[in-house]
Amino acid sequence: MLDSDVLRLIDESVLCWLATSSASGQPSVSPKEIFASYNSDSIIIANIASPNSARNIRENGKANVSFVNIFTQKGRQVRGAVQERRRGDDGFEAMERVLVELTGGKLPFKSVFRVIAEDVSEIIAPRYRFFPDTTEQDQVESAMIRYGVQPRG
Repeated sequence: MLDSDVLRLIDESVLCWLATSSASGQPSVSPKEIFASYNSDSIIIANIASPNSARNIRENGKANVSFVNIFTQKGRQVRGAVQERRRGDDGFEAMERVLVELTGGKLPFKSVFRVIAEDVSEIIAPRYRFFPDTTEQDQVESAMIRYGVQPRG
């Protein structure tokens, strides 16, 4: 389900955004810094300090993970079932190894959220649709200025 484009975007992204909702449907979106693809069908996310996300996952079991390359302004949304795994749970150690490699062991986490991809859709800046001649290079140049990587003018 996670094709090579999705895997590349995951690797290029600094943050992902995890959207969950409570049993009553109250939505919550929070940034996550430590995440990776897993078994080509899932995204795993370190639960560093996310009690609301953990509660929602236990109550609802569905999630949406979004990640965007801020320069090209393209990304993906991955929707699916989500599980929380803790030390001692099946598969926790394998997922933990992947995430510890990203943190170098310097950022402790309480558990791992695993979003099993059921649907993947594109995220794309509106400019690409409204101005079909827009190129990724145009978007990158604009973003470099907007984010202060290059000076204006």
